[in-house]
Amino acid sequence: MIGYVKLKTENKELYENNFLEKFKNKNTKFSKLMYNICYFFYKFIVFIKYIGNIITVKQLYYSYIFIFPFNNKNKNKYKLKKCMKNLQKIIPKYKLNTLAFSNELKEKTNIEEYAEHLTKIHFLEENSLMPYLIQEILSYILQIQKTRTEFEDLYICIKNISTFYTENIYYLSNYFKTINIITPNIKNFQKIANKLEENGILITVANNKEKSLKKAKLIVNVDFNKEELSKYIIYRRAIIISIKEKEAYNNIGFDGLQIKKIEINVANEIKENFKKYNLLKNYPLSVLYNSVISEIKGLENTKLKMKKDKIEITMLYGNNGEINQNEYIKLLSY
Repeated sequence: MIGYVKLKTENKELYENNFLEKFKNKNTKFSKLMYNICYFFYKFIVFIKYIGNIITVKQLYYSYIFIFPFNNKNKNKYKLKKCMKNLQKIIPKYKLNTLAFSNELKEKTNIEEYAEHLTKIHFLEENSLMPYLIQEILSYILQIQKTRTEFEDLYICIKNISTFYTENIYYLSNYFKTINIITPNIKNFQKIANKLEENGILITVANNKEKSLKKAKLIVNVDFNKEELSKYIIYRRAIIISIKEKEAYNNIGFDGLQIKKIEINVANEIKENFKKYNLLKNYPLSVLYNSVISEIKGLENTKLKMKKDKIEITMLYGNNGEINQNEYIKLLSY
């Protein structure tokens, strides 16, 4: 389960139900009376939550939203510290393993300092959807370069085998001319290659540091760190999709691109749900969409859900921020 932690945007976020809205929409004397009674009662509840640093919890898809009872203007170290301690107490109740802090909480605040006591919790980052969208990311790039995936060879740098990435390799093999796995664990990945070759899919497994990536234009770096990747001779105009590695690949002579984050668009219905909880201004869609798919099992089922939800790539980010279309085209011109 994922927990989205945010500051209050408006008082009604701290209400436990929508009675006020129901009474407001009815034009009767009784409804007006009940509205005024409930309004002052809820206002008192908001005040109590503020004084007591009480967190409001609401559920959205496969996630929970944890709303601190103050806004950015009232944010101070004391209240942050108290709410973070209260968050630590209630996390076990909701069986959370992942948290995402809003931009407002992170703004001008070293949130890690307040979250250091949240042990065994993974913090969701903006590249969290990238493993699910490798094919879409590359299709987005190749469309700008006026070519298609089926004409291209894909190189995957990966050390550790897992069910998810095995499924991913099978999935990607349907879109690319060849799949080339670069790994120090050749024996394990050769089994995958053999199964694919039985179905007529060309795949190679290698680990030659001088030759394996020398002509690779499209590279997916799953889990090589910067030092490990730097040991290989890499085509100087390659496009590297970095799944886990945050540090920049900047070997001498490298003029290519490194994709580190993505932004997406999604069906209006889902965006409206995020908007209802005042999440869109404080989280990228690429972070929020994890709440929709976090409990879906298997890559195939996740991809079907993404297709239904009309997921599309809208922007890619590299070492220097947004990558404009001319940068992809430039790789072809020299």
